[in-house]
This record gives sequence, C-alpha cells and structure tokens, in this order.
Amino acid sequence: MSRQPDGDRSRGSDRSTRTGETAPPPGRWLLSTVLQTVVAVVGLAVVLYALSRAFGIDLLGMTAAALATQTGQWIAIAVVALIAMSAAMRAVRSVRAP
Repeated sequence: MSRQPDGDRSRGSDRSTRTGETAPPPGRWLLSTVLQTVVAVVGLAVVLYALSRAFGIDLLGMTAAALATQTGQWIAIAVVALIAMSAAMRAVRSVRAP
C-alpha cells in the first residue's frame, strides 16, 4: 500500500474546510434519504413481484393484506420512524463534521 502525503489525506474526509468550497446545502441529506428510501421501496416491490411470478404466490397481495392489519400498520409506522431517525442522524453528522 502506498503512503499518501498529508495534504492528500483530507481530500475525501473534510471537504468543507478546503479553500473555495462551502458546506453542502442543508437539504441535501434529506433529498438523499428520500431518494434512497424510494429506491428501496420500489426495489422491494419489484423483488416481491418477481418472486410472485416465479413461484405463483401473490406476495404483493399478502404484503398489502399484512399492512392492512393494525399490527402491520404499526410496523410501517416504526419503519418510517427509523427512516426519519436515520435522516436526522445524517443531518447531525453533516453539521458536526470537523
């Protein structure tokens, strides 16, 4: 492994302190989290659809039926809360970056 000079080490880790660069916009972490969540949900739906077609089982219907129950709704709320906490943690991490 080659050793990098001290000036090159900070290239990827602390971009906001280099001259001429500003901190990322405050909404960038929120947009990133929303986009990642949308991609994950669409990906999950595609996987469920593909598995449904492959095995002849209505997995999307079963998932919808599970989310229609009270327990399923609370699980969905918990997942949304985890996503919100993840977004908040990313925001704090970007604000507190040295």
